[in-house]
Amino acid sequence: MSDPLRYTAHIDLRNVNDSHAFAVAAVPAGSNVLDVGAADGSVARLLGQMGCRVWGVEYDPEAAGMAQEWCEDVIVGDIEQLDLKGALGRRFDVILFLDILEHLKDPLTVLRGALDLLSDRGHVVISLPNVAHAALRAQLLSGHFSYTPTGLLDNTHLRFFDPTSVHQFLRDAGLVVLDEDRVRLPIDGTEIAVRVDELDPGVAEQFENDPEAESYQFLFIAAPEGSAAVSDPLFLPARVLQRELGAAQRHIEELESQSGVRAGLTRDEMTQRLAHLLRSNRNRRRALRSLVEMMDANIRLLDDIAQQRDVGSPT
Repeated sequence: MSDPLRYTAHIDLRNVNDSHAFAVAAVPAGSNVLDVGAADGSVARLLGQMGCRVWGVEYDPEAAGMAQEWCEDVIVGDIEQLDLKGALGRRFDVILFLDILEHLKDPLTVLRGALDLLSDRGHVVISLPNVAHAALRAQLLSGHFSYTPTGLLDNTHLRFFDPTSVHQFLRDAGLVVLDEDRVRLPIDGTEIAVRVDELDPGVAEQFENDPEAESYQFLFIAAPEGSAAVSDPLFLPARVLQRELGAAQRHIEELESQSGVRAGLTRDEMTQRLAHLLRSNRNRRRALRSLVEMMDANIRLLDDIAQQRDVGSPT
């Protein structure tokens, strides 16, 4: 018996280390969106609040019934067997593939086929797990490979990607990466049980020096090679905001880490760090203020459009 709540997403848009928050930020307000693997409609609900119209594709009938509340329509069935072009009869500004391609037998064919449904300036948003995360590598070194209900070794995963193969996969699909990010989790912060204190010191050092060791998911915004979306990419204010917040968090973590390593900072060192932090904060505040002003302007524009539609609608 299927569990329709298995992939329910509890989305916190304040969390910059989350694939669904990344996806919402990658969708312009008012877009027509196709959500492949819509689950219970968690993402569609938020996009609807942004003035988007969302169509879904979902394998599980019960989950599809839940998603229907937030979608214009939900196509129920196996994405590898469906004729989406015939079933939907429209093009989309954004197509979402969130934690779905790794479950397919032939994800490349599905992804290539979906590109025919994109508008001229449309793009896809993709999240994929990293099979080379440090926790999984540590598990293999201990002689185990254990599937789990969800996560990196979800027992329904059929395809696996590492930092090199994931980029080759996108190139093979005819896509150009416009923006990318990572969901990062420490080696002892995933669903895979790892005893960090039992790691060989050489292995632990290797993980520490590998910039992708904590990459739990790969996140991409990509568009077909040669498309208008590649030559003239859309400006996505929410993604800029996420990057700024992410940079600020990493900066704070770095300062905290340095403080932990070197408790005895000199007065000059402390003064220099505080001055750098103040300058960074001023720059970020200016950038965030500009983004907020731009987003307010966009909201007013959407309100004006909605009012014009209401005025022109028959009573």
